[in-house]
Amino acid sequence: MTAPLFEVARAAADGARVSVMLPPEAGPLRWYGATKFSGPNYLRSFHLAEAGQHEVVPSNILPGASKRVYRRKGFDIVVYEAVDHSNGCLVFAGPYNEATTWFGGPPPRAAVLNRIVSMLTFIDSPTGARVTAKPATNIQQHGTMLVGSDARMTVIARDARSARDDLPVWRGQQHGDAEVWRTRQNLREEQAAKLAGTPFEWSYMFANSTAVFDVSFRPEPPPGLTPKSIVDKNHVYTVLSGLKVIWAA
Repeated sequence: MTAPLFEVARAAADGARVSVMLPPEAGPLRWYGATKFSGPNYLRSFHLAEAGQHEVVPSNILPGASKRVYRRKGFDIVVYEAVDHSNGCLVFAGPYNEATTWFGGPPPRAAVLNRIVSMLTFIDSPTGARVTAKPATNIQQHGTMLVGSDARMTVIARDARSARDDLPVWRGQQHGDAEVWRTRQNLREEQAAKLAGTPFEWSYMFANSTAVFDVSFRPEPPPGLTPKSIVDKNHVYTVLSGLKVIWAA
């Protein structure tokens, strides 16, 4: 008997409700995301992650970076700046999730930082953070994606309405209510030869009426993880046969 699927309910950055159905073999995933904003004199990309990820900035990414914290109701605004002023970032830091935007240079002056913050709304919850433009700001939100990942696999989901142009022009294989395509992963020559003829040489793109989602698997665990993290072919087929995504805007 086939084991029942379990449902993971997440909130995407633009406020969409995303339901991810997974077979038990998939195990728990860590959730990330991304979204973009554009408008008159406004262009920002935000990366979303679990709370606390920004703490690696002064220790690993920008060693010794300065840190400023501004308290808001329900979250903090954290601004980092590199010692040599070469880079910096702004973080909406909630109790469950955070959203980070990088400047590619020193953080702008206070008036510009205030404009970046004042034109957006950040709402955090256990199922995900929401970062949206405030009404009447004339800012468009796009490029929103939800990412679930562990040592064995990565799932990247998007709204079907905004991702249709990214689908292959050829017809895919029917898979329940979805269409699926395979594309070769970008692998080193020796690794590609080693994985030829296995499900690991491919990335898998699914499209249904609400969502487009890409799935890829890692045949070997990242450095430092035990062999228990190794994925076999049966695991890949089991996950692919049960994986479903519903994106409800």
